[in-house]
Amino acid sequence: MKKGYLSEIFVSFQGEGAHAGRRQLFVRLAGCNLRCRYCDTPDSLERQPGFRLHDPLEGTRDLPNPVTCAELLSCLTPLLRRREPLDGSVLTGGEPLLQADFLAELLVREELPRPRLLETNGMLPERLALVLPQVDIVSMDMKIPSNTDEPAFWQEHARFLALARGKVYVKILIDAGTAITDVERAADLMRSIAAETPVFLQPIAGRQGAYDVEPNALTAFYRASRRFLDDIRVLPQVHRILGVQ
Repeated sequence: MKKGYLSEIFVSFQGEGAHAGRRQLFVRLAGCNLRCRYCDTPDSLERQPGFRLHDPLEGTRDLPNPVTCAELLSCLTPLLRRREPLDGSVLTGGEPLLQADFLAELLVREELPRPRLLETNGMLPERLALVLPQVDIVSMDMKIPSNTDEPAFWQEHARFLALARGKVYVKILIDAGTAITDVERAADLMRSIAAETPVFLQPIAGRQGAYDVEPNALTAFYRASRRFLDDIRVLPQVHRILGVQ
């Protein structure tokens, strides 16, 4: 019996990518293998002794880590029993694939609403293989070195993309510090492996919600990407604009 470390559970509108605006159940796992400069969920980077369950009727509760799959599903029961319309569930982090064994055990259960969307930094293809049959959608970040303050991960991303092909869309985060050559390399990599994959150029929002990428720069990133791929969209984080979790 596997146990997992969570950061929080809540229901909200999807804020990013191909399913933005849909009402979903979010299960945020704790722990991440990266420390990206722009991380917008720093509280999920490390495993903690407890996690938070946000219930719109009963309020927020603090619960202990780690949890078994049965304990997690028991926490979800009040949220699911109310029959609130939900457009699926989201497994996010942190980096959820760090706990792929726990996820594999969880996902064979039927309680999590479908479609099931996995949000990941796209660096752990071997762990993706453990859960991919039970995941409906993969939201993959393409981490580019000019704005993450991390090394380049082109080889890891290539293997991951090849495995997730057919279920995946890709987000490439951009800001004033992003090198257009990195965006071009990411798009070229995708063309060579999965050219049909939708790509979202996502402006990075600062802590105050402001964007430091100019409209002309957005256009330049878009044109550079379209040299390699057809399905390119510019989309900010919708939940930031709405002021929701």
